[in-house]
Amino acid sequence: MANKKSLSSLRPIPHLSRGALSSSEVIASSLANVAPAMSFMFSFAVIAQGAGAASGLTIAIVAIAILFHANSIAQFSRKMPSSGSYITYIGKTFGPVSGVVTAVIAAFGYIASTAGLMAVLGGWSAIVLSRFLHVHVAWQAISVVLVGWLGFLMIRGVKISTRWLVGGFFFEMAAIIVISVLSLVQHHGPLTFAAFNPSDLRGGLSGIGLGFPIAIWMFTGVGNSMGLAEDTKNPRALIPRAIYISLGFAAVVYLGLAWITTMTLHNSASFIARQPVPLVTVGALVLGPFLIVAYLAGFTSTLAEIIGATNGQARMLFSAARDGLLPASMARVNQRHAPTIALVIYLGTGLVATLVWGLFTPPITLFGYLGSLAGIPIALIYMTVNIAVPVYYRRYHRQDFRWTAHALWPVLGTIVMIPPLVGMAAPGQNPPYSYFPMVVAGVIVAGLIYGWFLVRKHPDLSRKMGRILADDTSPEDQDDKESLIRDMG
Repeated sequence: MANKKSLSSLRPIPHLSRGALSSSEVIASSLANVAPAMSFMFSFAVIAQGAGAASGLTIAIVAIAILFHANSIAQFSRKMPSSGSYITYIGKTFGPVSGVVTAVIAAFGYIASTAGLMAVLGGWSAIVLSRFLHVHVAWQAISVVLVGWLGFLMIRGVKISTRWLVGGFFFEMAAIIVISVLSLVQHHGPLTFAAFNPSDLRGGLSGIGLGFPIAIWMFTGVGNSMGLAEDTKNPRALIPRAIYISLGFAAVVYLGLAWITTMTLHNSASFIARQPVPLVTVGALVLGPFLIVAYLAGFTSTLAEIIGATNGQARMLFSAARDGLLPASMARVNQRHAPTIALVIYLGTGLVATLVWGLFTPPITLFGYLGSLAGIPIALIYMTVNIAVPVYYRRYHRQDFRWTAHALWPVLGTIVMIPPLVGMAAPGQNPPYSYFPMVVAGVIVAGLIYGWFLVRKHPDLSRKMGRILADDTSPEDQDDKESLIRDMG
């Protein structure tokens, strides 16, 4: 009786807003998470610095790598839909230490990524206010106010913030279409394809490697829907579908913009690399007095990306905390089932990083640094998930194992990522890019040490990981009650 009473008095395991998002909302959110206007605007110049006029090749290689990776995360989502996504997949496959390391480097990579977005949000808003309204406000102050407002929206619930995200997405896509069509209509001379011509590639493997991390970052929105698995109806079917749809959409938009931007700017790699925002330079040529449309597209796209990234990735950290891999306080939810503490820590840490580094670096430049830094741990996580697919299926779902989907594609996805990562780490990169591999290595070592001590302290971590699936209607039952009875004596 005492044991039963103790069990009944246990607090329910915290869970997110199950089924709050419909199929259309999840797919629209997944497309909006890509944030194509902002992602391309502030990344393309960095890619051009390395690859030259053939920057489209870097994007194409990354798109292929992400296609293989999309297969991997889709295969996991069908069997183990979890808001913990990468952390759950890797930890369940390779054990609790690997899960802890993934949680640490995922937190580092994704918070660094969002910190870069915060810099863009404040810096770009300051530019718009100054150029079109002649109002001068410190970009840091704008970042603080807007991040606070976005955090308030997300704490109110995933459905409310998703509506804002989708609204910003429709505006930016309208702007992209207008700029693209006008560029083609006003183009004089033959159509050229230097953006995809290997002979126009500068720097070879090292040139691709320089832009590879930030190109990886451009596609991170493709997988953000995994973090919404617990807020989604029928996640086993819907999340894989959203992943593939958003990937195809992102690849088409990015490759199209790379081609149009490069051709409109006369295939001049040096000129493109000198432009802080090459797409806005194109917009200035074709929009004339309506240039503000391009600037507003960058603003709304950045808002959408911060909402999408934070909603998905804070939930990933929430799930890791719920499984015991991160501090338990991050596993709390409010009355609207929003992961309040995880959201505050995620946004707060990113904002501090932005403001501190922003004391020495202009915001748009800071975005390039943070996006490149974030791309390294994210790429490593992608590679690890690819490797995990055949191991997981052979271990837990041997009857469903298929050589093509569960071995060939994951292996190819891993192989495609290796040469650019080697090129990125090759000597000769300019500071601070040359320091980034060492910084990430330090984070991995710290994660290993933390994971080793945590597993020694809590040997039952392997049982906890992945015990709560997104479509389980009785999360309390996921906790092994027989084990709890034994633990309570």
